[in-house]
Amino acid sequence: MRKNLDYCFRTSEIRASMAQRKKNINMGMEKAKNLLLDLGFPANAIQTRVHIKKQGIARDIVEESQLGYDALVMGRKGQSAVKDFFVNSLPVRLLGKIRNIPLIVVGKKPAHKNILIAFDGTRAITKAVKSLSSMINIQDCKLLLCYSQHRSRLLSNQKKSSEMFDLSVAYLLEAGFSEDQVSFEIVEGEKNPTLCILNKARYGGYGTIVIGRRGLSTLKRLFLMRVGNRIFRHAENHVVWVVQ
Repeated sequence: MRKNLDYCFRTSEIRASMAQRKKNINMGMEKAKNLLLDLGFPANAIQTRVHIKKQGIARDIVEESQLGYDALVMGRKGQSAVKDFFVNSLPVRLLGKIRNIPLIVVGKKPAHKNILIAFDGTRAITKAVKSLSSMINIQDCKLLLCYSQHRSRLLSNQKKSSEMFDLSVAYLLEAGFSEDQVSFEIVEGEKNPTLCILNKARYGGYGTIVIGRRGLSTLKRLFLMRVGNRIFRHAENHVVWVVQ
Protein backbone atom coordinates (compact mmCIF):
# COMPACT_ATOMS: atom_id res chain seq x y z
CA MET A 1 0.00 0.00 0.00
CA ARG A 2 2.86 2.39 0.77
CA LYS A 3 4.32 2.00 -2.76
CA ASN A 4 1.02 2.62 -4.56
CA LEU A 5 0.23 6.31 -4.97
CA ASP A 6 -3.51 5.60 -4.79
CA TYR A 7 -3.10 4.23 -1.27
CA CYS A 8 0.05 5.69 0.25
CA PHE A 9 -1.74 8.70 1.71
CA ARG A 10 -4.57 6.53 3.03
CA THR A 11 -2.51 3.81 4.71
CA SER A 12 -3.39 4.86 8.25
CA GLU A 13 -7.08 5.12 7.36
CA ILE A 14 -7.09 1.64 5.77
CA ARG A 15 -5.24 0.09 8.70
CA ALA A 16 -7.72 1.67 11.12
CA SER A 17 -10.59 0.22 9.10
CA MET A 18 -8.99 -3.24 9.12
CA ALA A 19 -8.43 -3.04 12.89
CA GLN A 20 -12.07 -2.03 13.46
CA ARG A 21 -13.32 -4.89 11.29
CA LYS A 22 -11.16 -7.38 13.20
CA LYS A 23 -12.51 -5.97 16.48
CA ASN A 24 -16.11 -6.35 15.27
CA ILE A 25 -15.49 -9.95 14.22
CA ASN A 26 -13.96 -10.84 17.59
CA MET A 27 -16.85 -9.18 19.42
CA GLY A 28 -19.32 -11.16 17.32
CA MET A 29 -17.47 -14.39 18.10
CA GLU A 30 -17.53 -13.64 21.81
CA LYS A 31 -21.24 -12.80 21.73
CA ALA A 32 -22.04 -16.06 19.93
CA LYS A 33 -19.94 -18.04 22.39
CA ASN A 34 -21.71 -16.46 25.37
CA LEU A 35 -25.11 -17.31 23.85
CA LEU A 36 -24.10 -20.98 23.64
CA LEU A 37 -22.76 -20.92 27.20
CA ASP A 38 -26.05 -19.43 28.43
CA LEU A 39 -27.90 -22.27 26.68
CA GLY A 40 -25.91 -24.85 28.64
CA PHE A 41 -23.12 -25.83 26.26
CA PRO A 42 -19.90 -26.67 28.17
CA ALA A 43 -17.06 -24.23 27.57
CA ASN A 44 -14.68 -26.96 26.38
CA ALA A 45 -17.15 -27.91 23.63
CA ILE A 46 -17.00 -24.47 21.97
CA GLN A 47 -14.19 -23.33 19.69
CA THR A 48 -13.89 -20.08 17.76
CA ARG A 49 -11.70 -19.49 14.75
CA VAL A 50 -11.29 -16.73 12.18
CA HIS A 51 -10.53 -18.42 8.86
CA ILE A 52 -8.37 -16.66 6.27
CA LYS A 53 -9.99 -17.05 2.84
CA LYS A 54 -8.09 -19.34 0.47
CA GLN A 55 -10.10 -20.40 -2.60
CA GLY A 56 -13.33 -18.52 -1.90
CA ILE A 57 -15.89 -18.33 0.91
CA ALA A 58 -18.21 -21.06 -0.41
CA ARG A 59 -15.41 -23.44 -1.40
CA ASP A 60 -13.61 -22.96 1.90
CA ILE A 61 -16.80 -23.71 3.85
CA VAL A 62 -17.46 -26.85 1.78
CA GLU A 63 -13.93 -28.12 2.47
CA GLU A 64 -14.20 -27.33 6.17
CA SER A 65 -17.57 -29.09 6.41
CA GLN A 66 -15.90 -32.37 5.42
CA LEU A 67 -13.65 -32.41 8.48
CA GLY A 68 -15.91 -34.28 10.90
CA TYR A 69 -18.79 -31.90 11.65
CA ASP A 70 -22.38 -33.02 12.25
CA ALA A 71 -24.08 -29.96 10.74
CA LEU A 72 -23.44 -26.58 9.13
CA VAL A 73 -25.48 -23.73 10.65
CA MET A 74 -25.65 -20.28 9.10
CA GLY A 75 -27.83 -17.20 8.77
CA ARG A 76 -29.95 -16.63 5.69
CA LYS A 77 -28.55 -13.15 4.99
CA GLY A 78 -25.08 -11.62 5.10
CA GLN A 79 -23.95 -8.22 6.31
CA SER A 80 -24.80 -6.53 3.01
CA ALA A 81 -28.49 -6.56 2.08
CA VAL A 82 -27.69 -4.94 -1.29
CA LYS A 83 -25.15 -7.63 -2.15
CA ASP A 84 -27.56 -10.39 -1.10
CA PHE A 85 -30.19 -8.88 -3.39
CA PHE A 86 -28.05 -8.74 -6.53
CA VAL A 87 -25.87 -11.80 -5.95
CA ASN A 88 -26.95 -15.26 -4.83
CA SER A 89 -26.55 -15.34 -1.06
CA LEU A 90 -24.10 -17.80 0.43
CA PRO A 91 -26.71 -20.36 1.60
CA VAL A 92 -28.12 -20.56 -1.94
CA ARG A 93 -24.64 -21.14 -3.35
CA LEU A 94 -24.05 -23.92 -0.82
CA LEU A 95 -27.25 -25.78 -1.73
CA GLY A 96 -26.25 -29.07 -3.31
CA LYS A 97 -22.60 -28.64 -2.33
CA ILE A 98 -22.96 -29.61 1.33
CA ARG A 99 -23.65 -33.30 0.84
CA ASN A 100 -22.71 -35.32 3.92
CA ILE A 101 -24.20 -33.21 6.72
CA PRO A 102 -27.34 -31.08 7.12
CA LEU A 103 -27.25 -27.46 5.99
CA ILE A 104 -29.30 -25.56 8.60
CA VAL A 105 -30.25 -22.04 7.58
CA VAL A 106 -31.85 -19.65 10.05
CA GLY A 107 -34.02 -16.73 8.97
CA LYS A 108 -35.77 -15.15 11.91
CA LYS A 109 -36.13 -16.75 15.31
CA PRO A 110 -39.03 -19.22 14.84
CA ALA A 111 -42.18 -18.51 16.82
CA HIS A 112 -42.86 -22.23 17.32
CA LYS A 113 -40.74 -25.24 18.23
CA ASN A 114 -42.78 -27.62 16.09
CA ILE A 115 -41.11 -29.16 13.04
CA LEU A 116 -42.60 -29.95 9.62
CA ILE A 117 -40.81 -32.59 7.58
CA ALA A 118 -41.52 -32.38 3.83
CA PHE A 119 -41.84 -36.13 3.35
CA ASP A 120 -41.48 -37.49 -0.18
CA GLY A 121 -40.68 -41.15 0.40
CA THR A 122 -37.02 -40.87 -0.63
CA ARG A 123 -33.79 -41.87 1.08
CA ALA A 124 -32.80 -38.20 1.24
CA ILE A 125 -35.67 -37.31 3.57
CA THR A 126 -35.08 -40.43 5.67
CA LYS A 127 -31.47 -39.31 6.08
CA ALA A 128 -32.75 -35.86 7.06
CA VAL A 129 -35.00 -37.36 9.74
CA LYS A 130 -32.13 -39.42 11.12
CA SER A 131 -29.83 -36.40 11.44
CA LEU A 132 -32.66 -34.33 12.93
CA SER A 133 -33.51 -36.92 15.57
CA SER A 134 -29.92 -37.02 16.79
CA MET A 135 -29.48 -33.27 17.29
CA ILE A 136 -32.62 -31.61 18.65
CA ASN A 137 -34.17 -31.29 22.09
CA ILE A 138 -37.29 -33.45 22.13
CA GLN A 139 -39.10 -31.57 24.88
CA ASP A 140 -42.28 -29.64 23.98
CA CYS A 141 -41.82 -30.38 20.30
CA LYS A 142 -44.16 -31.97 17.75
CA LEU A 143 -43.23 -33.30 14.32
CA LEU A 144 -45.37 -33.62 11.23
CA LEU A 145 -44.30 -35.72 8.25
CA CYS A 146 -46.26 -34.02 5.48
CA TYR A 147 -46.65 -35.43 1.97
CA SER A 148 -48.26 -33.27 -0.70
CA GLN A 149 -49.68 -34.76 -3.91
CA HIS A 150 -52.13 -33.86 -6.64
CA ARG A 151 -55.28 -35.94 -6.93
CA SER A 152 -54.27 -37.14 -10.39
CA ARG A 153 -51.06 -38.66 -9.02
CA LEU A 154 -50.23 -41.44 -6.64
CA LEU A 155 -47.02 -42.09 -4.76
CA SER A 156 -44.56 -43.28 -7.38
CA ASN A 157 -43.73 -46.36 -5.33
CA GLN A 158 -46.31 -46.93 -2.59
CA LYS A 159 -44.48 -49.84 -0.96
CA LYS A 160 -41.09 -48.12 -0.97
CA SER A 161 -42.56 -44.87 0.40
CA SER A 162 -44.33 -46.77 3.16
CA GLU A 163 -41.05 -48.43 4.14
CA MET A 164 -39.28 -45.06 4.21
CA PHE A 165 -42.02 -43.62 6.40
CA ASP A 166 -41.80 -46.53 8.86
CA LEU A 167 -38.03 -46.12 8.97
CA SER A 168 -38.33 -42.37 9.57
CA VAL A 169 -40.76 -42.88 12.44
CA ALA A 170 -38.47 -45.57 13.89
CA TYR A 171 -35.57 -43.09 13.95
CA LEU A 172 -37.70 -40.54 15.79
CA LEU A 173 -39.01 -43.03 18.35
CA GLU A 174 -35.48 -44.32 18.91
CA ALA A 175 -34.35 -40.75 19.61
CA GLY A 176 -36.91 -40.47 22.42
CA PHE A 177 -39.96 -38.94 20.72
CA SER A 178 -43.27 -40.40 21.82
CA GLU A 179 -45.92 -41.58 19.36
CA ASP A 180 -48.06 -38.61 20.43
CA GLN A 181 -45.36 -36.21 19.19
CA VAL A 182 -45.12 -37.66 15.68
CA SER A 183 -47.89 -37.47 13.06
CA PHE A 184 -48.22 -38.06 9.30
CA GLU A 185 -50.46 -36.25 6.83
CA ILE A 186 -51.09 -36.66 3.11
CA VAL A 187 -52.39 -33.43 1.58
CA GLU A 188 -54.21 -34.05 -1.70
CA GLY A 189 -55.49 -31.66 -4.33
CA GLU A 190 -52.65 -29.13 -4.26
CA LYS A 191 -51.17 -28.43 -7.70
CA ASN A 192 -48.24 -26.62 -6.11
CA PRO A 193 -46.52 -28.82 -3.46
CA THR A 194 -44.20 -25.96 -2.52
CA LEU A 195 -47.09 -23.68 -1.62
CA CYS A 196 -48.77 -26.51 0.24
CA ILE A 197 -45.74 -27.13 2.47
CA LEU A 198 -45.16 -23.41 3.08
CA ASN A 199 -48.81 -22.75 4.02
CA LYS A 200 -48.82 -25.75 6.33
CA ALA A 201 -45.73 -24.42 8.09
CA ARG A 202 -46.96 -20.81 8.28
CA TYR A 203 -50.49 -21.45 9.48
CA GLY A 204 -49.96 -24.75 11.30
CA GLY A 205 -47.51 -23.44 13.88
CA TYR A 206 -44.28 -24.99 12.56
CA GLY A 207 -41.09 -22.98 12.99
CA THR A 208 -38.75 -25.42 11.25
CA ILE A 209 -39.01 -27.11 7.84
CA VAL A 210 -36.92 -30.16 7.00
CA ILE A 211 -36.36 -31.04 3.34
CA GLY A 212 -34.36 -33.70 1.55
CA ARG A 213 -32.63 -32.79 -1.66
CA ARG A 214 -31.84 -35.44 -4.25
CA GLY A 215 -28.69 -35.03 -6.30
CA LEU A 216 -29.18 -33.71 -9.82
CA SER A 217 -26.89 -33.28 -12.79
CA THR A 218 -25.80 -29.75 -13.70
CA LEU A 219 -28.06 -29.83 -16.76
CA LYS A 220 -31.13 -30.84 -14.74
CA ARG A 221 -30.42 -28.20 -12.10
CA LEU A 222 -30.25 -25.61 -14.87
CA PHE A 223 -33.70 -26.40 -16.26
CA LEU A 224 -35.54 -27.73 -13.20
CA MET A 225 -36.05 -26.01 -9.86
CA ARG A 226 -36.61 -28.70 -7.28
CA VAL A 227 -39.43 -28.37 -4.75
CA GLY A 228 -36.83 -28.31 -1.96
CA ASN A 229 -35.04 -25.33 -3.52
CA ARG A 230 -38.27 -23.38 -3.86
CA ILE A 231 -39.25 -24.12 -0.26
CA PHE A 232 -35.82 -22.96 0.87
CA ARG A 233 -36.01 -19.69 -1.06
CA HIS A 234 -39.48 -18.78 0.20
CA ALA A 235 -39.29 -19.93 3.84
CA GLU A 236 -37.61 -16.71 4.95
CA ASN A 237 -39.07 -16.67 8.46
CA HIS A 238 -38.34 -20.32 9.25
CA VAL A 239 -35.38 -22.46 10.11
CA VAL A 240 -34.73 -24.76 7.14
CA TRP A 241 -32.80 -28.04 7.27
CA VAL A 242 -31.53 -29.21 3.87
CA VAL A 243 -30.09 -32.71 3.68
CA GLN A 244 -28.73 -34.30 0.51
